[in-house]
Amino acid sequence: MTGKVRGDARPTTAFTMIELLIVIGIIGILIAILLPAVQAAREAMRRGQCLNRMRQIGLALANYHSAFNRLPAGSLRPEGYIDNGRDEPRGTWAIAILPPMDLGSLFESYDGSQPTTAESNRTIRETMVPSYLCPSDPNITLMFQPFFGAQYSRSHYAANYGSASWGVEFWEETQYRGVMGQNTRVKFSHISDGLSNTVAVGELRSQADASDNRGVWAFHAAGASSIGLDCDVECRGINDNGSGDWVPYCVPIANNLGCNFQNTAESNAGPRSLHPGGAHLLHCDGSVHFNSAEMDLKLLADLFTSMSGGSP
Repeated sequence: MTGKVRGDARPTTAFTMIELLIVIGIIGILIAILLPAVQAAREAMRRGQCLNRMRQIGLALANYHSAFNRLPAGSLRPEGYIDNGRDEPRGTWAIAILPPMDLGSLFESYDGSQPTTAESNRTIRETMVPSYLCPSDPNITLMFQPFFGAQYSRSHYAANYGSASWGVEFWEETQYRGVMGQNTRVKFSHISDGLSNTVAVGELRSQADASDNRGVWAFHAAGASSIGLDCDVECRGINDNGSGDWVPYCVPIANNLGCNFQNTAESNAGPRSLHPGGAHLLHCDGSVHFNSAEMDLKLLADLFTSMSGGSP
């Protein structure tokens, strides 16, 4: 007797191995196409957050100036420690503007009579301030530790001390003078080049090493809370090779951010970021601009000097 196929039977269908491989290949191609776009969108969002935080800093500096008729000093140095990037760390501009940043309670914890390495200043040096961090730079969790028992939280914004190296002798030369130097309190009226043409704060990359001071808001040294261009030796631009940096606490790391140790007036570190193609610079009028890493060095140096045209 011949068997019959039941009326409700359906032919069975399935992917062949070749078809499955084709589908997987198509999915892989789509991911490869979409992933850079997703990453670019995320970086655009992080870059926007970074810009807004710099605007907040600009507003705080303006409010500080309104209250005291001057900008804060980039760093405060005790007698006998001028141009010393390591010892007796005291106040910084980033500590000074904490009240107008709505962080008055944190500012109240600061004991200005003692170095920031003192136990009485543990809170001020260890507190992470989100407004001082750029989301594009992930190096925020590993604190800077100049010696055992003293740790500092990281930051990505630093004051402009000028187009030369960090040192009083260069500050005294108006062709190099920036905006916030050592023990120097500048008024907006002193900035003869114009507020819109002068950088107040720039982005700075932090280093993921406890022995490196780059990117530290409550520490006074070059590369920590201050930046410059080193034009007294050779101008270095935005996102330039870090191996030319001379910073007081320096640990070069391969394929990351090199440097050289130097504890003299020639200490220096320039503006850098992890944004593709450039970095943000906050001008003294409160505006924030994204400047290309290919920017002409003469134009950049002009932005980093406040009195290149001479004293007012």
